[in-house]
Amino acid sequence: MPLGSVALVVGAASILLGVTPALGALAVIGFLVGVTPVMYDFWNQEGMDRQNEQIHFLKNAGLAGAALVFLAVAATPWPYAVGPTLL
Repeated sequence: MPLGSVALVVGAASILLGVTPALGALAVIGFLVGVTPVMYDFWNQEGMDRQNEQIHFLKNAGLAGAALVFLAVAATPWPYAVGPTLL
């Protein structure tokens, strides 16, 4: 498993469990912002490949937006959080 994937899995688990969710959201955002333009460069594709790459690019952009929402509400206590928070 590549090192970047570890950041994504640990960040998602952090958000899910409520253990420092702000850091988890930042890890997910960092992963998506760093990987998405490299993996889904739809502007260099043509035809159906371009459309597929653009769909995946926009999907990851939406996931990054969702991670930003989790970052914004990180100060709110999770009802079922198992650990400490930073904010």
